Amino acid sequence: MVGQATRMAAQPRKFDVVIFGATGFTGSLACEHLARRLVSDEKLSPSKFAIAARSSEKVESLKQRLSQEVSPCFSSVASLVGDASDEDFLKDMCSSTSCVISYVGPYLKYGLPLARACVEHECDYCDITGEATFQLELLKLHDEAKRKGVKLVTSCGYDSVPFDLASLQLVRNLRKRAGPSGGGTVCVQACTGPSKGGVSGGTIDSAGSFVGVSLDNRCLDPLSGEADGVGPSPRPFSSRQYHPPSGTFLAPSVMEPVNAKVVYRTRGLLPDLFGDFVFQQFTSTKTRLGAWALTAAMGVIEALLGSASVRNFLIARGVLPKPGEGPSKELRDTGYMNEYVYGDLGGLSAVVHVKGRGGDPGYKLTSAMSLQTALCLAAGEGAGSGGGVLTPASCLGEALAEKLEACGVTFELHEDVSSVQVFGASSSIDAAGAGVQTEKAKANVV
Repeated sequence: MVGQATRMAAQPRKFDVVIFGATGFTGSLACEHLARRLVSDEKLSPSKFAIAARSSEKVESLKQRLSQEVSPCFSSVASLVGDASDEDFLKDMCSSTSCVISYVGPYLKYGLPLARACVEHECDYCDITGEATFQLELLKLHDEAKRKGVKLVTSCGYDSVPFDLASLQLVRNLRKRAGPSGGGTVCVQACTGPSKGGVSGGTIDSAGSFVGVSLDNRCLDPLSGEADGVGPSPRPFSSRQYHPPSGTFLAPSVMEPVNAKVVYRTRGLLPDLFGDFVFQQFTSTKTRLGAWALTAAMGVIEALLGSASVRNFLIARGVLPKPGEGPSKELRDTGYMNEYVYGDLGGLSAVVHVKGRGGDPGYKLTSAMSLQTALCLAAGEGAGSGGGVLTPASCLGEALAEKLEACGVTFELHEDVSSVQVFGASSSIDAAGAGVQTEKAKANVV
């Protein structure tokens, strides 16, 4: 906390937030989101933001487009040109801003030099990575970042904000209801319901960093394996099994290895609150046959994405998108998500329904959630968490969940689990309905 206090008292930085990788697929969506926020939030000044990328031509083209399509004020956002291999550029960028948000992947290849520069020059950092191999390397910076009060917050998009924040809400609710004698294990199952979205070439390019990589889901948890009551626990549910709380049949989720690692790190960083805890993630289906079919499909997808030669072959043939390519504008605009995160503690239960409206979860909503995370960090929120390699929930908690409502992402906690239907009317939504939001959300979602 001494480091945090020193940073808060230091000379204000020139920029609040720098968007690094601004001209990439998701980075450009974040810039568009920022442009709309500059219009809707009078507290934000364009001169306090900068966008950074390798190509001066692409940076200026992006600024010109957003100045014309969204607001002329975006022309006042600063331009920075450089890349992750240029130490002098990273030094200048990190020493001039409060927070850098990075959209440059694969992170294992490009993220570490930036993260090191952020720690060295005492600048907060956040990203949208799903690469556990990168996060393990990032942990080597934890002690120095903690000492300096620098916050390195990873997985700030669809992976893993909905699951991380929902798990935090469930644990708080269940532990409070259980009272002083309410020990035991909190068991959480995240179930993906009706959703619509696509995939980008950047994600495909990064797939080799996490698909098929054999790392324990607790590898980022600082308490993993300690003999203090928070060691490995049994997994209550398995794929192709009926799940009574949701009334659905479970199929695997290709993203469980990504999200579980982040949620378990939150558990390890907040041990007094979480205690013994089990997290699982699945995809909900209506029938047992559907669960079997989706299980088989997931196996094929993992086999394809886990092979670099197969990925490259499919990219060359146009079957998979190239880096810089992604879902069409129509798909981005009509996408949505429904995540149902169930929790149980000694007979007490609850569910958090995470709704995402007005955009596909992997890109449009990811750009909104991650930029909001950066804005919170730049504003000094999460100061109580100190520094180190953190998660969205352990750093910003429910304060972030509240602010995400303006981005079209809401968290609804229900103690009556039976009142929530995964395939009910509340989650059914067509392309036209996907864009129906509050006036505030309309102004802020990219």
